[in-house]
Order: sequence, then structure tokens, then C-alpha cells
Amino acid sequence: MVLPLATRASTFNPPTIPLNWSTVYACAVDVPSRVIADDVTTQYTDNTPASCIERCDADNSVYAGVEFSNECHCGTGLVGTPTAAPTTDCNMACTGDETLSCGGSFRIQIYKSPALAPGSWTGLGCFVDTPTTPAFGPPVVHTTFASNLDFVDQCIDYCQHVGYPFAGVEDASDCQCSFGFAGGVVSAPITDCNSTCPLPPGEGREFCGGVQRLDVFQYDWPGF
Repeated sequence: MVLPLATRASTFNPPTIPLNWSTVYACAVDVPSRVIADDVTTQYTDNTPASCIERCDADNSVYAGVEFSNECHCGTGLVGTPTAAPTTDCNMACTGDETLSCGGSFRIQIYKSPALAPGSWTGLGCFVDTPTTPAFGPPVVHTTFASNLDFVDQCIDYCQHVGYPFAGVEDASDCQCSFGFAGGVVSAPITDCNSTCPLPPGEGREFCGGVQRLDVFQYDWPGF
């Protein structure tokens, strides 16, 4: 199938890559059996690299790709090593934004999630966390959730998903993710991390940091 010439362009704007994802291939050769493992392909009238990444991320896929203008590919990995193609081969405009490229005919732009591989986490204890004595070094990602039910696991899952090997909970409301401790980090008595959060029914409550006290957990995996 040949798309109208209006869907092709010689130059495109750089795409926005959201959610801390990264570009793996600016343009690669795709094949009928697909180069993204466990590929799920969906066609969208509003397709862009960013919207495709957001859709794949929401499905917990770790690879995303845009192809043939309207195709969004989500999957679990790569099948072998895809063959890189000239970026000029990815010459079809996105259905969601004609100033951006979304692959070509069997040409795909591939993106990867920062998510850490499945692994265990270890509690490191309670630490002072104030504006002048922060527990984590920059960059620090802060997030909250609709509920603080099972808050520690929610925070750990979130940090693992966005690719940070340190997670911390503070005062039963603030989840923090980072790559490590700040210089001069100060430990605190574990009794200072005395804010509690509910667990699922019948399981009681858990400690979730304290006022200006961060309960810290570290990802256990080779390389971290």
C-alpha cells in the first residue's frame, strides 16, 4: 500500500520522548515476523512516538515502535539485533502530527523503557530528609498515589518501572525515586520512621517513613 504523498516529508521535527524512555533505533528495518518481541500492533489516527510510548508504557511493555505512519508496536524486547536503516527511510508522517516521522514501509523507530528488570529490594533504614539535609541526591522524582494502601510496594513498583534503583517513602504520602544517597546523608533512628500506612484488609499496617524522615529501599540486582 502506498500512502498519499502528503504523508511523506523530507525533514521532520525531533520527537518528544516521554516517561524517561530512550531511542534505541532512530530507524530500523522491520520484517513480517516483527523485530519487537511479542509484538502487539495497533493502528491509531493520532499516532506519534510520544503517544505510542505512553500506550505501551501503560500496558507495561518495555519496547515501543512506530511504523507506517499509523502503527504503534508494543513488546517485551527485541528479536535478535535489528538492522539499522537510514533515518531518511523513516519518511512517513505521523497520523497524529505531520511534523513528526512515524517510520515507513517496514521501517520502524524503536524506543525502550527505563524499567529495571524484575528483582528484589532491601530496606536500608530511616534517614533524615530536610531541605538542607536531603536523603537522596539529584535527580529525585517525587510522586503520590490515589491511595496510600500498601504504599511501600506502590512506591517500589513505581521506582522500578521508571528505572531508579532507590525508593523512599516519607510521612505516609511522598514516594521518592533516585539513583542513590546525597553526599552527607544522615541516618536516623528507625523509630523516627513512625508514620503508618494501611495494608490490604486483614494485614494490618506498615511503617511509611516519618516527618522529614525517609524510609529507604534499594534494588538488588547486579550492577546496582
